[in-house]
Amino acid sequence: MTMQDQVMMKRQTILPISSLVAPVVVMLVGLYLSSLYSFLLFHSLAETFSIVVACGIFIFVWNARRYLENNYLLFVGIAFLFIAFLDLFHTLSYEGMGIFSSGANLPTQLWIAARYLQAFTFLIAPFLLTKKLKVHWVFSAYALVTALLMLSIFYWKIFPACYVEGLGLTPFKIVSEYVISVLLVISLLLLWQRRQAFDIGVARLLMASLAVTAVSEIAFTAYVNVYSHTNLIGHLLKFVAFYLVYKAVIETGLEKPLDILLRQLKHNENILFQNTVELRARNEELDAFAHTVAHDLKDPIATLLITAEVLKDPDLKPDEWRQSAQHIQDLAHRMSSIVNELLQLSEVRQSDVPLETLDMQAIVNAAILRLQELVQDRRAEIHLTDTWPAALGHAPWVEEVWVNYLSNALNYGGIPPKMVIGAEVQADGVRRFWVRDNGPGLTSEEQELLFRPFTRLVQSRSRGHGLG
Repeated sequence: MTMQDQVMMKRQTILPISSLVAPVVVMLVGLYLSSLYSFLLFHSLAETFSIVVACGIFIFVWNARRYLENNYLLFVGIAFLFIAFLDLFHTLSYEGMGIFSSGANLPTQLWIAARYLQAFTFLIAPFLLTKKLKVHWVFSAYALVTALLMLSIFYWKIFPACYVEGLGLTPFKIVSEYVISVLLVISLLLLWQRRQAFDIGVARLLMASLAVTAVSEIAFTAYVNVYSHTNLIGHLLKFVAFYLVYKAVIETGLEKPLDILLRQLKHNENILFQNTVELRARNEELDAFAHTVAHDLKDPIATLLITAEVLKDPDLKPDEWRQSAQHIQDLAHRMSSIVNELLQLSEVRQSDVPLETLDMQAIVNAAILRLQELVQDRRAEIHLTDTWPAALGHAPWVEEVWVNYLSNALNYGGIPPKMVIGAEVQADGVRRFWVRDNGPGLTSEEQELLFRPFTRLVQSRSRGHGLG
């Protein structure tokens, strides 16, 4: 990577961070200044922002539900409508608003109810990523839970007290804030485990929002009255948390809809493309396998036919008949071995290839024996080295390599072919085995065509299909 590339990457990292931090700092300063004038104004502005964001997320996911493949966001978006509903009543009932009550218990109860609903929503959401979500059932379930919470607070009055005038927060409220924080941290960890299902930027913003929300809940365990500094800090942190959710869902959804709406479709398209590439490569391998089978079985089949023709001779002696029959049997075993080894070669991706120390002299002798008829027909001279260095490999495959090299030398060598088979250990420890013949050789242009199927480089006395 060049220095210029590193600078560009650094700029791309800095710009998104600055675009994220600068606006929220300005808004936080504005909110703080409003608190100096009136805490009620500050509280109303902070809560109104979170209510608007929550409703905006619901509107976005509800209208995009037919295209939204991320059930996590769909589930959270539906829940946010009812969280916003509870937060709205929390704001309207805040001490000093004079709408529902002049006390601090009611808004604190509504706060805890909303935060429990929010915490359990984020805790459940990661498990729904791969589930088929029935949105109307989810909507109805949240409507029912919210209605029960409102009835328990306003009508039945069975919701535990959260604030006592003159004493401050109740143990239930304090413990609840810690429980909610723990639930949010667990939700963050679950989201981190499943982060691959999200655009990386969206996942980071959501995790940051959960972390800030957990910290804000801790701040709400320490205030004595609803206008204290810890209450102020808690609401500022809540504002930041909802701003991060806004950036993750609404802004990203409007500016880069593929990252939110069609990310899974895009991911599926990438998988389909990769599968297509792999399928094309597999087809090429199967095509090469078929050609290899045809090439390697051609000579044994030709010999088999000639031997079978010999058996038709009525003057054939019993010993000659038995010898030919044995020869046919040997050829059949050889062909079966070739097919088995080629099948193993076709499955090389699925299984390990057994490696062993090769007896190269025995392998070469076996290859020459397989070509004995061709050796005799060409009146070839074959000279073997006396020393064979040890090497690792899979003997049947190495034998096929030798058969191909030797048959090429027999078919395209001189008249008659004179072949030298040797081996050496190079300076770097590599074992090198070779076949030399007295043929005319290949030009550099012909060498480039060696591995092109069905290409005949020279016209020779040997018939073939250009698959050697």
